Amino acid sequence: MRRCRWGRWGGLVAATSLAFTIGGGAWAGAAGLSLTLNYGVLAGLTGDSATSGQLGHESTRIAILYVVNRTLGQMGLSDRIRAVLVDSQDSQGKPADGIEAARKLVDIDRVQVVMGDIFSSVTAAVATPVTIPGGVVQFTGGTDASLTQLNPPGGPTFLWQPPGADDLQGQVLAQVIGEALGQKVKINVGARNDAYGAGLADQFRKAWMARGGEVPRAVVYHHQQPTLDTEAQQLTQGASDGWLLIDFCPTFAKLLAPVQRTGQWDPGRSFGSDTLRNCTASCYQNVPGMRATGANVSSGASLPAYEKLYRANARPGIDFQAWTAEAFDSVVIAFLAALAAKSPEPAKFSAQIAALTNPPGTGRGRTGTAAFDVYQVQPDATGRVIKTIFFDAAR
Repeated sequence: MRRCRWGRWGGLVAATSLAFTIGGGAWAGAAGLSLTLNYGVLAGLTGDSATSGQLGHESTRIAILYVVNRTLGQMGLSDRIRAVLVDSQDSQGKPADGIEAARKLVDIDRVQVVMGDIFSSVTAAVATPVTIPGGVVQFTGGTDASLTQLNPPGGPTFLWQPPGADDLQGQVLAQVIGEALGQKVKINVGARNDAYGAGLADQFRKAWMARGGEVPRAVVYHHQQPTLDTEAQQLTQGASDGWLLIDFCPTFAKLLAPVQRTGQWDPGRSFGSDTLRNCTASCYQNVPGMRATGANVSSGASLPAYEKLYRANARPGIDFQAWTAEAFDSVVIAFLAALAAKSPEPAKFSAQIAALTNPPGTGRGRTGTAAFDVYQVQPDATGRVIKTIFFDAAR
């Protein structure tokens, strides 16, 4: 079976592309096709991941209503071909809740595509017992490097990972920090204690030490603790040349105040994971001087059009973030794959996904090459892209 080694998911699929795919070439006979593709959202709609979960949900809803179905309506095909957002289930960012939510989507709602979860821990918890044996295509926002290994060898690829995985991001962070501070300096690492935080911390440590650098202290902390003063002291003790901090914006605020109080922490020598590239809420502002990396989805001419579409149709109070392009794209790609297979059966249309993304390679359901932006927080606390790099894990 053809495998996929993606570049990135960020080349947005416009409505005109969908119309061209349906109306031209192999789809000259689409007039006789009847197809309904059912989607479900699995996301932390409440709890720590509520902000990201709501954003991902909104991008899914907009893609289904305002790209897929609107285009089909304009072509006069909506009476026989359509996409449906059947249900949205709240995982609360917790594996146990995610399993129950996924069972509702797969066993009761009978969806063919699950969008989410953004948490690697939730994705890992639901994939093996629910979505993969249920024969459902799942697009995860999680970045744990082991997720797509859950796909059984020799069978259909049901679990797909649009964002760059942690082993890729770990190497990118090592490159960026090395270029900024030196290849063989000492970097202390602080990370939240979950699959994302601990996993990315370990991947960075391996990549950094392979370059000749040192990691004197790696502090994996329980982000739900009332205070993190002890962990802040551990991170700032000893001779460190810089820091890598891995967390989500709301819980990073809990660590930020204690490390600032130590008087030993320098944000100008600190780097964050992709989830810290733009913390803008009033309770967890960006820290001027701090840098972070994030997958680049802004190149090309289509992002402004996507942002305009998103802002025009998003529910009140739901802001825009460029990374939601990955979820938006995944909705359209799944639908195009079903059209290419002339079937809504996941085992059939999953085999079409690789051909609709980027050139084939050795990876299985995950990104092998990616563009990354380097953000730096400015004096006015806004995050600005100061550099973009293209990283190929195969090199």
